[in-house]
Parts: sequence; structure tokens; C-alpha cells
Amino acid sequence: MIIRDLLDLVNKEKRKREKAKKVQKFAVGVGVVAAGVATGILIAPKSGKETREDLKNIAENTVETVKDTVQKKAEMVKDSAARTKQEVFNAIKDVHGKTEDVKEDIKDGYHEIKQDIHKTAENISNDINKSVK
Repeated sequence: MIIRDLLDLVNKEKRKREKAKKVQKFAVGVGVVAAGVATGILIAPKSGKETREDLKNIAENTVETVKDTVQKKAEMVKDSAARTKQEVFNAIKDVHGKTEDVKEDIKDGYHEIKQDIHKTAENISNDINKSVK
């Protein structure tokens, strides 16, 4: 069961990496759209000053949009990594605790078996001594 929990955590990390790739693709897409818009503006019949002003505004808006998106996704990844780290720590702690419990159970069982063997040996010895007399 604990191994399954650890595998689930690994799968969560894989999904997070896939999400990060999607964010990267989105940022590239925004860049491509911005390049398309810029090309359209360059081709449009406007004065050079107007065209430069439009390009400047589009570039600023695109940069801000990409910054905001990347910042939000980075925070999500950071938060997710922190939660995953805590979950892994808790799983390891749980495994360690269960390991200690198993050790104690084995130790207790060993002592009980040892006592049973001594009692049985004592009983056999007494039975043999009675038979011999």
C-alpha cells in the first residue's frame, strides 16, 4: 500500500511536468500570435510613427501577458512541489513508523516463542523424569 502511495506521488510529479510543458507551449503560442499581429501591423497602411507605436503597445501587452502567465504557473508548480514534498515526507515517516512497529512485533513474538520453548522443554523434561521413576 505504501509503495502504491509513492507511485501515486511520482505520477503526480509526471502530470505536473506535463502541465509545465503545456504552459511553455502556451507561451510560445502567445509569441507566435504576437508575431502575427506585428506582421499584420507592418503590412497595414499606417504611418511609420503609428506603426511603431502600435508595435510598442502590442509588445508591452504581450510581455505583460506572458510574465503574468509564467508567474502564475511558476507559483502553481512551486506550491505543488511543496505539497508533494510534504506528502513524500509523510509517506516515508509512515513507513518508518510501521517498520518500527513490525520490529517490535517480531521482538515480542520472539520472546513469547522462546518462553513457550522453555516451558515445553521443561514439561518434556518433567514428563521424562516421571517416566523414569
